[in-house]
Amino acid sequence: MSTGPLTRRPTRVGLLRPRLIDALGGLRSARLAIVAAPAGTGKTTLLAQYAHGWPGAVGWWQVEPGNATVDAVVSGVWRAVGDPAQPAPASLDALAARLAAAPPDDRLLIVDDLHYLNGTDAEAALESLILRFPDALRVLIGTRRMPGFNLFRHELDSTSVIGSEDLRFRSWEVEYLLSDVYREPLPPDDVAALTRRLNGWAAGVHMFHLSTSARSLAERRRAIAALDGRSALTRGYLARTVLAELPTDLREFMVLTCVFETLTAARCERLLDHPGHSARLLAELDRRQAFTSTSDGGETYRYHDVLRAHLGGSLAEQLGESGAREWHARAAGQLVVEGALVEAARAYARAEEWAKVRKLLDEVGGRVAEEDIEPWRELLPGWLVAGDPWLIYAEARQLLGRGMLTAAVERLRQAEEHLGDERSRAPVRALRHTIAVWLPGGNAPAAPGLGRLRGAVRGHPALTASTSADQPLVAALAHLVAGNVAEVRRTLPERTPEATDLPELTARLVDAVLATSERRPDARARLGAVLAAAERARLPWLVRLARAGAALSGHPEALADARAVIRECDRDGDQWGGMLALGMVCLARSTTDEVEPSDVDDAADWLGRCRAVDAAALAAWAQSFLALASARADVEDAELEAQRADALARSAGVPGARVAALAAAARCGATRADVPALAVECGLPVALATHWAGDEGRRASVTEPPPIEVWCLGGFRIRRSGVELDLSLIKPRTRAALRLLATYAGRPVHRENLIEALWPEMPLAQATRSLQVALSSLRTFLEPGLGRGQSELIVRHGEAYELALPRGGASDVARFRAALGEAQRCELIDDTPGRTYALRVALHTYGGELLPEDGPAEWVVPERALLQRHAAEAAAELARLQLDAGAVSDAMLTARRCVEIDRYSDPGWRLLIEACELVPNPAAAARAKRGYAEMLASLGIQPSETLARTAS
Repeated sequence: MSTGPLTRRPTRVGLLRPRLIDALGGLRSARLAIVAAPAGTGKTTLLAQYAHGWPGAVGWWQVEPGNATVDAVVSGVWRAVGDPAQPAPASLDALAARLAAAPPDDRLLIVDDLHYLNGTDAEAALESLILRFPDALRVLIGTRRMPGFNLFRHELDSTSVIGSEDLRFRSWEVEYLLSDVYREPLPPDDVAALTRRLNGWAAGVHMFHLSTSARSLAERRRAIAALDGRSALTRGYLARTVLAELPTDLREFMVLTCVFETLTAARCERLLDHPGHSARLLAELDRRQAFTSTSDGGETYRYHDVLRAHLGGSLAEQLGESGAREWHARAAGQLVVEGALVEAARAYARAEEWAKVRKLLDEVGGRVAEEDIEPWRELLPGWLVAGDPWLIYAEARQLLGRGMLTAAVERLRQAEEHLGDERSRAPVRALRHTIAVWLPGGNAPAAPGLGRLRGAVRGHPALTASTSADQPLVAALAHLVAGNVAEVRRTLPERTPEATDLPELTARLVDAVLATSERRPDARARLGAVLAAAERARLPWLVRLARAGAALSGHPEALADARAVIRECDRDGDQWGGMLALGMVCLARSTTDEVEPSDVDDAADWLGRCRAVDAAALAAWAQSFLALASARADVEDAELEAQRADALARSAGVPGARVAALAAAARCGATRADVPALAVECGLPVALATHWAGDEGRRASVTEPPPIEVWCLGGFRIRRSGVELDLSLIKPRTRAALRLLATYAGRPVHRENLIEALWPEMPLAQATRSLQVALSSLRTFLEPGLGRGQSELIVRHGEAYELALPRGGASDVARFRAALGEAQRCELIDDTPGRTYALRVALHTYGGELLPEDGPAEWVVPERALLQRHAAEAAAELARLQLDAGAVSDAMLTARRCVEIDRYSDPGWRLLIEACELVPNPAAAARAKRGYAEMLASLGIQPSETLARTAS
């Protein structure tokens, strides 16, 4: 049967929102997707946009109110996806049979306005038909109410559902809709106000456009300020598409209960004084999608803000202005009794009882300060807002959410002056001090948290990371500043998908940005989830960073959006946001093959922004990207910029930036550094560093002996310029200090850790002197003839010391850790060959247990056990990959190495037995089973009978 021409394939209209298209992506493999939301939320537009991008044929059935029969279902579906040259089937069974006989090409059936079939036999008939559709025919439904389909059936268990919250326009989407579709842009502040007043309602934005088209900016701004749900267009639309469909009792109920922001059955019944009906009415409104929603399964409900404003107007018409104020006051009094004092204060404000508002604000000021200031501005007179310290505090928090740090600090200072007692002032002062740290010249305290992170962006981020094990997020961000992407992945704390507190959101953003830079298929969905959560948390600065992070995908639209974010930050005075957004643009541009003249200007601009916020570590990155952009564009001073970048990266202690600087130098032919090898040791993705270096960097190699090489795995050795050093020339404690520093070569070790490991019994002052003497001896031993303060190998970073690895230097522990990090990164992006290679490098590098000559010394045992476990796990992973690839003999050798490293590795023994049986090598398999059984017995575990029989 030929599919023939289909009913229609709509032209794409409106603003394309990729996050919604992505949310429907599961329809490529699932049978069904549903878009269920009230009228005017953009359902049909989304259906048309998705249809436009569908790779196969598309059929569209627009359900009409009179289509609620089984025959109408048969004819409607046949007209949409059947062969118009053949007569329509006479029954549901006949339709299913004909569609099953159609060629297996990808087809999409769109059913719009399915709510007209809600609860009828026709709806049940459509459900049974969908279950019988061929796999190549997918169904996308648009409806105001969720259909009564059984989505728990296994055929429908992967159904995607998009609701009204998903369809709600975000502020940046409203901005693009006005500028790119309607061609009448508004400034960002006005866009934010419009989005807030309409709560992202698509039809409301469209009606605003229709009512203000071709008017001046001043008139459009006044129209935003006047938005209250009472305009003729809004009232007509809501009355026609929402309220007209409701029975009289539901409409009356909504008008009288609109005085509540949050509705519960008990609350409504006390207000209306007629028990027993409210729960049913609220549930019915939610079922009908009458701009009523619940997020907790029916415990509480909310009316859409626009509808609530409209209902407020109807209440005033019904009761009169004074009667409406009395009704609001009645609701407020009830809320006070319930203890809902914040909502009660707003209800009293609508009743214009200002004395009671002031009294409640004094009682619940701290909770008010945590809320959005905008609803209060719209409800309260200006004199009240300007004089209340808690509202000033709320305004400061809003400014902070927008990244306006200087203004936020000033408002916090004002709030602190207005507050009457020390207990109230303390949290305000603490927040002011925390923010002030991030202003240029602000002193970062040595205390944990943001103070540590502020120190990391000023320099030596690896040191911050090494001293922040108790704060994984700070450590992860410090590793990110250092360029150690591999450690970021390992250190980043667990993320909770629905969490909205700032640390969780920041961790989720870092994870999503890394996924975007690695071009992972789920990256856009991850960023979209962070965007939505950050908006719910009222953190515009985080929303902007998430938008800018999309630039790392390399898509031109995402880069353009990141530049729009920079302009928004500049308008808001968000210095940090603009700087970080531009940094992501520069990083994204560095990964492309083409070069634009603006790349150099962008990097220079980024460098200036970093210096303006006193972020020396980030300035090192900016200088390196300036050198890279100059080298890629063949700018005359590119080599000089690379030298500056190398020097700045060294002084700021940013190894990743130094790799970028050396890559720029390699492009200029000014160095023969092995950039990929340096990237591995630094923790940067090798592919990225190789791209930065270009063809010249790929051809470069280290021709001279390494300046320093250290081996700690399997026994300690150290070699300088190709010559092994005689360790007997230095004292035992000095040798121990060298071995400890070598274990963490390239990473700072805090002075306290050195003292605790090597001189635990001494008083602190004496131990400190002993450490200084030992380090002085080490400097002389490693770099004889150098004057005081000239050592490049034993380097001090504040209270920490590092055995540095200069260009070409090597450490087996550092190489081992870097290879494991690269293996993990390859696993995340499904690069199996890269993962296999990295695991081979790790296993080859692991020469045995860490520093066996130090025996059971307390400082070495934990790290020795950790590296041993990582090596065994790497061997097991590699053996599994080799088995999966059919390299059975290699897998057998690797699994044997695994159990040699760790006799108690259960996966290693199992893989060894499996590989021996596949070779096949019965004798080796029997020995492996016997060894496994002995290992289990030594742990007091009884081997299985089968294993025991085979082993014997």
